[in-house]
Amino acid sequence: MNWLFAHDNRFLEAEDGQVYSEVAFSYSNWERYVAHVDQLTVIARVEPLGDLDTKFLNLSSGENVAFEGMPNPYGIRAFTPFPRGYETVLAAVEKADGVIARLPSEIGYMAVKAARKTNTPYCIEVVGDAYNAMATYGDWKGKLYAPFAERKMKRSVRESQHTLYITDRHLQERYPTNGDSVSCSNVELPKLAMETIERRQQRNATPAEKLIIGMNGSLSSPYKGFETTFQALASIQSDLPPFEFRILGRGSKEDWLETIEQLGLTEHVVFSGTLPHHGVYEWLDDIDIFLMPSKTEGQGRALIEALSRGCSCLGSNVGGIPELITKEQLHEPNDIAGLAGKIVKLGTNQGKRRRYARLAFERAAAFQSGRLQEIRQQFFQDFKNTIHNKRNEEL
Repeated sequence: MNWLFAHDNRFLEAEDGQVYSEVAFSYSNWERYVAHVDQLTVIARVEPLGDLDTKFLNLSSGENVAFEGMPNPYGIRAFTPFPRGYETVLAAVEKADGVIARLPSEIGYMAVKAARKTNTPYCIEVVGDAYNAMATYGDWKGKLYAPFAERKMKRSVRESQHTLYITDRHLQERYPTNGDSVSCSNVELPKLAMETIERRQQRNATPAEKLIIGMNGSLSSPYKGFETTFQALASIQSDLPPFEFRILGRGSKEDWLETIEQLGLTEHVVFSGTLPHHGVYEWLDDIDIFLMPSKTEGQGRALIEALSRGCSCLGSNVGGIPELITKEQLHEPNDIAGLAGKIVKLGTNQGKRRRYARLAFERAAAFQSGRLQEIRQQFFQDFKNTIHNKRNEEL
């Protein structure tokens, strides 16, 4: 049996045929699907690796996983019934026994459309808000396309018979389905180790020379809220102990250097680049306060990972973030003063950081892989049964 996984993620192919990803999508991500099928084909954007160092990337390729490259699906044709690359997606769907469309994504929408056309069973993973992702994209084109993307996604999800949401409530309310659905995060955490908890408690109990504040997100993404954080930190430099602001993520730091200099933050900001998945946890262990001041989020993978390391977290009141942290840890998006005030209160109060660390570990327990694997295993087994039932009806 062959399943097709459709998403807009950009993968990077080396000359030896190995495929990598800058964000998530290591081979372990595919194991949840490969456990049910003989072959998984991933249709997505695939570009040459170039001179990027693979030690900072996630290896995506592996046994029983193949990749099929697509041209960039965005552009004026995305407004039309037959967007760029649709014929490529249709041909891939025709060769598949089942389709997994991760939405929002243009390639995912095309895969759903092709699956309906060919009567191929499909399921949908809802991992974000199509409207907000486009509306906060950064230019007029994204804002113009946002209602079209929202309509595509609502129609796709509403008519889906098998839908997996990564949130408990938020995305279900925004994009309801008439079919069967489950709530299951796409972030799987290893079992929380006692040494991780003890190390965090010791860090919070010991005065440090510097307060370490961190964010994890693409520097080129206009909705991550970097400008809000820079302005907030600039306004409270004299109110904080000596601090360092570390940024983990891909993208060009040059786009931000002028802003950082103008705000007087040059000596405080450190760009950590990108790290493979295991390196992210090590990076988080050195972070005292983790920020997610996003303008939109599906659930917040980076926030969940930070919670699992006991970081004291603050985030904006958007998407699935309010499902992860308490009301007192939230601020409105773009609220510079609100974020600044919460950073000062947290940065100058070790007791509060210890309390937030306890809350973090308690919340992260819900994302341990064993529990989520059971939910996901049953979801895809039900989807597989649908495929078998369809085959039997056609005999």
